[in-house]
Order: sequence, then C-alpha cells, then structure tokens
Amino acid sequence: MDKDQFTTEVALEFHRRVAAIIAAVQAGMWSHGVHDLLGYATDFAVGEARGRQTLVLKSRSRSSYVRLQWETILGDGPAARQLVDDAIQSAINELA
Repeated sequence: MDKDQFTTEVALEFHRRVAAIIAAVQAGMWSHGVHDLLGYATDFAVGEARGRQTLVLKSRSRSSYVRLQWETILGDGPAARQLVDDAIQSAINELA
C-alpha cells in the first residue's frame, strides 16, 4: 500500500477489525469461564513500511500476543480470514 493510499477510511477499517479481534477474544474467554475484563495494548506500524502488527491482550493473570501482518488484518480472502481466526483462537486458548 502506497503512502498516498493510507486514507481515513483505511485507518478506520483497520481499527474496526482490531476491535473485532478484541471482542471475539473477550467473548471466547467468557465462554470458557474466564470472567475477566480483557485489557489490551497495541504496537502498530502505520508508517510507510507497514508490517507486523502486535496486539497485547491481558487478563488478570495471563497475557497473549496477537501478531498479524497489516495485509492479513485488512485482508478479505479466505487465507487472511483463517489466519485471523487462528490468532483469535490461540489468544482465547492462552487466556482461558
């Protein structure tokens, strides 16, 4: 993605998708009986050289790192969706 292609719409869509990951992990934790409020921190590369994005998810006693490529988070294809789903399930397993 060129620097000129980084628009408000792209940024908002990126944050919507990250929020969806956080919500999915929170719901998964609760369904596994872990009734902690999920905390999170981010380390996003949104400059010209976007790459691996890191989302740190924390429960009261555990933490999990969700690391995905920028293109994967914004991807709409089945392979990208599967990688996101796998990262969500891995985070749920680590936190539950």
